[in-house]
Amino acid sequence: MRLVRGSSFLALLSIAAMSIGCGRPPVIDSEEAFATVDALYTAVTSRRTELVSQVEKRLQSLKADGKLSDAASQRLDAIIAQSRSGKWQPAAEQLDHFIRKQPPRKHGH
Repeated sequence: MRLVRGSSFLALLSIAAMSIGCGRPPVIDSEEAFATVDALYTAVTSRRTELVSQVEKRLQSLKADGKLSDAASQRLDAIIAQSRSGKWQPAAEQLDHFIRKQPPRKHGH
């Protein structure tokens, strides 16, 4: 019985970890989208709400144009909401993780 409870707890813990962003974030394929995510990092780390709003509009436009996946958009929206609630440092940390876990960029030089 104890083993079943332990296994259930570990399964729930794994699901919770995945839902809050542990693991690999959605991939950003578009160079334009990646540059915009970088701009979001600047906006969040400088705690500039007006810049966050400008970048958010660019991200929405990229999503509408098919240059940003729904999964990436949702993750970034959550980070934006966190920054708007005044949790700048946790938002910056999550965004840093999001960026660092992207696959290496291919440069077309």
